Amino acid sequence: MNGNRQKKKNAVEANRNQTGCLKTTLILVGVSVIFIGLLVLVADIKCGYDIENWWAPLYPNGKTVKVEYDLFRPRALGETFWFMESSDDVETVKQFYRDTRLATLKAGKNRGIANSESAVHPLENGEGSQIILYSTCGT
Repeated sequence: MNGNRQKKKNAVEANRNQTGCLKTTLILVGVSVIFIGLLVLVADIKCGYDIENWWAPLYPNGKTVKVEYDLFRPRALGETFWFMESSDDVETVKQFYRDTRLATLKAGKNRGIANSESAVHPLENGEGSQIILYSTCGT
């Protein structure tokens, strides 16, 4: 009789160990997913801030015409093309972006994982400027 009782006790303990191992695995997987999600969120926020405030701010006298992006939101993680138009002449707009970049460099800001470019062209109708802002982050 003691032998049967011992076998049942061993079976219950083995089942408890398997359940504990499954719970531990699920907890570890859950913590890993949350950790990775937080890293992505922090990177997205940091990229958005750096691009918006330092590397490629929107032109103050510009009107957004079109936005193309490939991840969660524009001007953050991923790649973004932002198209604007302004009644200001090309040289005025280019000078704004030169001054912005110079101020950013003087402030000692580095790009980190964010990268951006700006291009300014005359509008096809002749009056004003077309502004194309390209930014990429984490790619």
